[in-house]
Amino acid sequence: MGPADVIGAVRDRDDARVERDRRPGHHRPDIQALRALAVTLVVVYHFWPDMLPGGFIGVDVFFVISGFLITGALLRRPPTAIGDLGAFWSRRILRLIPAATLTIVVTLVVIWVFRPTPEWPPAARHGLTSMFYVENWRLISDATDYLRAHSAASPFQHFWSLSIEEQFYVLWPLLVALGALLDRRLRRNGLAVVMLLGAVSVASLLSSFALSWERPAEAYFATPARMWQLGAGGLLAWLVLHRPVRLSASLRGGSAIVGLAVVVASAFLIDGDTVYPGWAALLPTVAAAILIHADDPDGRLALRRLTHARPVQFVGDCSYAIYLWHWPIVVLAPGVLGVERGLLLSLTLIALTLALAWLSTTYVENVLRPRSGAERIGRRAVVVLITCSAVVVALCWAILRSATAAVDAAEDRVEQLLPTALEPTCVGAGALDASLSCDQPDELVTAPEFTRSDLPLSVIVGQCINWPPFGELISCSVGDTTAPVKKVALFGNSHAGHWEPALAAIAEEHQWQVDTYTIGACQPVRDDVAEPVTASPDPAACNRIVGEAMDRITAGYDLVVMSTLDRDSGSSEIYRPTLRRFADEGIPVLVIRDTPAPFDPDYDTVSCVSERLADTSACDGAPEDWIGADPLTEEAQSLGSDLVATVDLNDRICREDVCPAVIGGVIVYADFNHLSATFSRTLAPYLEPAVLRAMATTGADG
Repeated sequence: MGPADVIGAVRDRDDARVERDRRPGHHRPDIQALRALAVTLVVVYHFWPDMLPGGFIGVDVFFVISGFLITGALLRRPPTAIGDLGAFWSRRILRLIPAATLTIVVTLVVIWVFRPTPEWPPAARHGLTSMFYVENWRLISDATDYLRAHSAASPFQHFWSLSIEEQFYVLWPLLVALGALLDRRLRRNGLAVVMLLGAVSVASLLSSFALSWERPAEAYFATPARMWQLGAGGLLAWLVLHRPVRLSASLRGGSAIVGLAVVVASAFLIDGDTVYPGWAALLPTVAAAILIHADDPDGRLALRRLTHARPVQFVGDCSYAIYLWHWPIVVLAPGVLGVERGLLLSLTLIALTLALAWLSTTYVENVLRPRSGAERIGRRAVVVLITCSAVVVALCWAILRSATAAVDAAEDRVEQLLPTALEPTCVGAGALDASLSCDQPDELVTAPEFTRSDLPLSVIVGQCINWPPFGELISCSVGDTTAPVKKVALFGNSHAGHWEPALAAIAEEHQWQVDTYTIGACQPVRDDVAEPVTASPDPAACNRIVGEAMDRITAGYDLVVMSTLDRDSGSSEIYRPTLRRFADEGIPVLVIRDTPAPFDPDYDTVSCVSERLADTSACDGAPEDWIGADPLTEEAQSLGSDLVATVDLNDRICREDVCPAVIGGVIVYADFNHLSATFSRTLAPYLEPAVLRAMATTGADG
């Protein structure tokens, strides 16, 4: 055989490979191995994040694989009618929805049966958004919501990537159909398709770069910022089908080794501090595309001994189910079992993940997977979709109703036991009052399920706190709002807001009106007046909104009550211009010293108490850890003005040696740093004398 014959044989083999790749049912062991690698990276990262700090890039690899396979199928048979699109979406429904539904249902049932009531409502809401594949947008909303930004990880959080893929499956066929139509009209042989898909991918890539630095939470979870990774796989599919590059087996084997090395290296080099996705996401994305393009070569440099191994293929075949099951197990198992997750438990849980993945792949996914040439696939898909959706919706509704009933019962108990007058009792803060000689209550007055939402409106985004991006100044009124004798302004960030219930009780007693001016992410200062000011995401916006609040307050209030969380300022002097301005206007100011709290996003008082009802002292903290500096109080005390007073009520929140999580049957904190509204209300008798003294500096008697 001469050189020409060898070249001809190679070309014939490559032509056969290209033609083979055009067949819809072609199985690629190398892609299954790449799936196995991707899911292994993710699982190892979630079980041992310190061992593999960038294991989350396995999701990026999945995106490239999905883009390649889906686009390849669409390009081989471009949709030309509604029926074609329906058939495509039907196959996706039958392939993905049943297994996802099983995972969602089992996870919800476990939470409902084994986890505390406060965890039920968020689980039900995340279950719904996961079922309808919009979980990524919910996570973006939670990440930008002040009160949810540091909440515990949802057992459905991993559905963010599945949501992006499902949204891709809806959009991409429409783009391919449009491109195919243009190709037929313009006779461009696929150029219109690739230009359209390329334009969308480039726009997504640029969006990812911009958002990664400006709004990282949105960039990580948002479909527009991730679409380019699926698009990269799609463009590769077009290249393989229309412009196949006929490289030798040795070159393709070498490129596969390089691609594998870059993917693995990315999992070690990228970590949680990396701006991501951003430029860094190009590494695993391009490397995954290189691995796919290598097309499972044979020869001296081939990886087939590794990629074709039965354990690797098993993990690849079950990769979707492994991804579905592993995260709920990671999140829920330690709490359900009541033990810390060590090496032995982690290995056991991984074995459980593999077992559940095999079962759901074999008896759910493979059973309902559409077969080639199957008839009435659309009708079958509609039945499956409606049934699965109905099951999840009904289960979530039942969980939410049960949680609501528990909260209502707890609220009724609070109404019965909470005093209505400004007389201290043994409920709440009064339990630390030595003059009352209070006994330890037998049970909680505020149940955990009630406390989860027991927050004043002045700290809730979308209610009465001003929160970036700032619009018009928001202010809410409490107390006597019809014919008030005096008007009080509550001014500061959310740690001023959690004093609203106490002030409201005082205002109702004295026929005052309290108007809230709580501003999140900003301190109650103007940095064009006082330098330096603590960092804020948008100093200009803070200046504007704080300035508007101060202008409105100086226009007609009898007292300003201030408090703020500030453990970052370098100097208390930044507050001097604010305090001076009010004093110069003749308005008395009462500064309430900032309250103690855990200030650990991983510590959730409500969850801790709900899991340790028999001994809530396990949730207590040390005063030296929970009580921080308060530069606003320091400046108020050093100002030397008769119109500026301070009050410290931390002796009603902490004893000398401990800051309890529960005082007088009331859970002190509704999250990791804000007082619960009920506990704030019980502080009113102890706050009232200081408020009356401050009001009296203007000659008012209240």
